[in-house]
Amino acid sequence: MMRELDLSCVVPAARPIVEAAANVYLRHTEQWLIGLLIHGSAFKGGFIPGCSDIDLQIYLQSEAFTRYGQLPLEICSAIQRDLSHIDPSPFQYIQGYALSSQPRSQYVGPIPGAYHMLTGHLPVPEASEADVQRSARKKLASIDEHIAHYCRGLLEHGSGKLERQVRFLCTDLWPTLYQLLAIQEQDGLRIWGLPKPAAIALLRQESQLSQTASTFYQALHRYYPQATSIEDAIHVIEAGIAFFEQARLWWLEYNLCV
Repeated sequence: MMRELDLSCVVPAARPIVEAAANVYLRHTEQWLIGLLIHGSAFKGGFIPGCSDIDLQIYLQSEAFTRYGQLPLEICSAIQRDLSHIDPSPFQYIQGYALSSQPRSQYVGPIPGAYHMLTGHLPVPEASEADVQRSARKKLASIDEHIAHYCRGLLEHGSGKLERQVRFLCTDLWPTLYQLLAIQEQDGLRIWGLPKPAAIALLRQESQLSQTASTFYQALHRYYPQATSIEDAIHVIEAGIAFFEQARLWWLEYNLCV
């Protein structure tokens, strides 16, 4: 029997998609299931149509996984066939991770207040404030790599390269914003539970950080959901790099003061 799903905390636009995707995962992994959760903007709100994805994590008994730490290929293929019948719009795509109840080293658990259990229970410890602060410092130390990567990406063309660069930029920039705020506010558990507009609003309004974050957010709304304008895509990347550069300066100044 399929387990009952608690969709009460999922944003309305995402509920039918989450329900359909969750049932696909459950149908193929029920025998090992421990818990299934949702996080990100489909839970917190503030999603950007055509840009944001639906983030699901399914926790399974260790017996479900192969020696490579993944589900067997035949199960992954069956899940993909079923997922292919789901229209993810107004979200861009469905992102799912199958995780063991025995987490790998350096694993940071879900952040309390930033996720919701759709069914079952969480078999791993939640992230602590110390975990969040430690992870934030590690990530902020690698901002230079993001700047170099997205500048270099503008030299490529074809096969949807530019569209993917914009999408990947989002997956790097939003966590950087939350990590920076976690250190600024010294309250990472609260910060990660905020939707994007509320997080941006915490930045000092007259600061370059605030201005570049707001410019990036506005640029995304101009580019999506159509995602067809080359100029708008370039503007998103330029705005993202500008934010990374300001975040890098803030991080350097912060380290001089501590």
